[in-house]
Amino acid sequence: MKLHNSPEGYLFNLQVCSSGEAKRLWRKSIKEEWDNKCAYCGSDEELTIDHIIPQSKGGINFLTNVVCCCRKCNANKSHDDWIDWFSKQDFFTEERMVAIIQWMKPFKKTPLHKYNKRNNIVY
Repeated sequence: MKLHNSPEGYLFNLQVCSSGEAKRLWRKSIKEEWDNKCAYCGSDEELTIDHIIPQSKGGINFLTNVVCCCRKCNANKSHDDWIDWFSKQDFFTEERMVAIIQWMKPFKKTPLHKYNKRNNIVY
């Protein structure tokens, strides 16, 4: 099942399958988008999902606010500002920082269903 980038798409998936299954598929798609590697250090071990802007600081559960993250980075970052924390790490790279910033940009809103233009035939 293809997952949508918008919250509306996420809700659509909750209606189509169980909430647990929808969340599992959503988390799996995020990890796959990051090639099953931590967005911060590049590790492929003990992957989790990290809120870029922590929920304790107003971060939301939208695709643009979560990245694939190893358990070690997730625990180390905690609720710190991600740029401040990330820039102090030995594994910091400009490329990863740009990739995360690009990820955080809002997605274009797309309808859940696309209908073809209706052709009315006049007899």
